[in-house]
Amino acid sequence: MDRIVYAIEESKLAEAYQAYCPELVITGFGDTAEEAKTALRKEIGAYLEDCEELGILDEVLIEAGFYDNDEVWMSAQVTPPKEPKITIL
Repeated sequence: MDRIVYAIEESKLAEAYQAYCPELVITGFGDTAEEAKTALRKEIGAYLEDCEELGILDEVLIEAGFYDNDEVWMSAQVTPPKEPKITIL
C-alpha cells in the first residue's frame, strides 16, 4: 500500500478523547489524545487494507477526496491539489 496522508481532527468528550478522519469518516477513541490517534490509525489501516484486498483502494481514496501526487496519496483537505497546467498547441 502506498503512503496516505489524511487529516486528523481531535476533540475531548467528557473524560475521553476522540480522533476523527473527515475524509474517510472514521473515528478512534482513547483515554488520551495520543491513544485516540493511535486507535484511529489502526482503524484506518484495517479499512484501507480491506479496500486494497478487494481491489477498490484507488476508487475509495479518489471518492474520499484524495489525489496521487506521484509520491503519496494526499488528502485535498491537507494540501489542495495544484491547478492543472494546460498547454494549447
